[in-house]
Amino acid sequence: MVSAFATVGFAVAIIGDTTTQPPTPPEAPNKEVVEEPASLDATGASDIDESAADTSTDERVDFASEATPKEPIFFAEPEPEQNPVLFRSPTADQLPAPVDFSPSDGKAPMLDAARTSLDPVLPFSGTPQRFAIEVKFGPYLPSVDVNYPGPGLGAYAEVFGSTDDRGVAIEQPRDRLMTRIGFEWQFLDFGGPLSLGTSIGFFRDRAQALLVQTTASDPTVRSSADRVRFSVLPLTLLLGYRFELLADRFRIPFVPYAKGGLAYGIWWAGNGNGDVSTNDAGVKGRGGSAGWQANLGMMLRLDFLEPSAAKALDSATGINHTSLFAEWQFSRMNGFGTVMNKVSVGDDTWYLGIAIEI
Repeated sequence: MVSAFATVGFAVAIIGDTTTQPPTPPEAPNKEVVEEPASLDATGASDIDESAADTSTDERVDFASEATPKEPIFFAEPEPEQNPVLFRSPTADQLPAPVDFSPSDGKAPMLDAARTSLDPVLPFSGTPQRFAIEVKFGPYLPSVDVNYPGPGLGAYAEVFGSTDDRGVAIEQPRDRLMTRIGFEWQFLDFGGPLSLGTSIGFFRDRAQALLVQTTASDPTVRSSADRVRFSVLPLTLLLGYRFELLADRFRIPFVPYAKGGLAYGIWWAGNGNGDVSTNDAGVKGRGGSAGWQANLGMMLRLDFLEPSAAKALDSATGINHTSLFAEWQFSRMNGFGTVMNKVSVGDDTWYLGIAIEI
């Protein structure tokens, strides 16, 4: 009876133990087992004793307390630095001299990034303006025959005038190109610069030489082998004024101006060989005529096209303004009229040119 109860109890215990255990997980796919290398101590020996490889998995070893290196490890103290560098603050005598960053000559100063405080920088107003240079071109005809009282054309027009088929002059000469270069010193400014300037120009006219005698078989009156030239070199000394107040203050690009003063025209007549001509009396064809000259004009400043570029050009080169201009000229180089019997080489004409102020 007892044995029967024992058998039943043993069966119930087995069934209960089976029902309480978790289900067996499915088998994982076969993976290659990678053996991790054992760590080595300072002597190269493994931390794990080979004899412990056969021990049961239930045995555990506390490596933190039981594993010790076979040989002790010693750490050497760092050696002291050789020849240490000592840093000292500079004295007042060793510091550089202070730099003056205030504006000078109207130019903006260069700023030092290392400077902690800067003086206020004034807006760039341009470099000082002291001089002007101009180049101009225009038509020119010396008034040599202005006082000719006789009929027909004067002596100058007979040689250099427009001709017919035979070479006979029938009209006044045509204007030729006059080129002039001027320079002025602007010594005073009140609403614009007052200046004292000078200029020099050059003019030349050419024509075939007149024949002294003609024949019935050859009615032409001009020589095909010889040419004559008449040249004028005008010099001036002029006092001028440019009204630049509106252009400087209100950026109006137009600048009117006026000039006036003394003029002197050097002239000479040459032959085909380039020599000065000589008449039958042996007098050379050259001379000079004094007189006066006046110019009225209008300038167009080009700064308004690119103001920033104009300021950069002024700062880099000192060129304050670049302008185009047109002017009218009154010139009387005739020995001051009837006072002196001189050849008149002046002319009333116009010019176009370009000017720079520096």
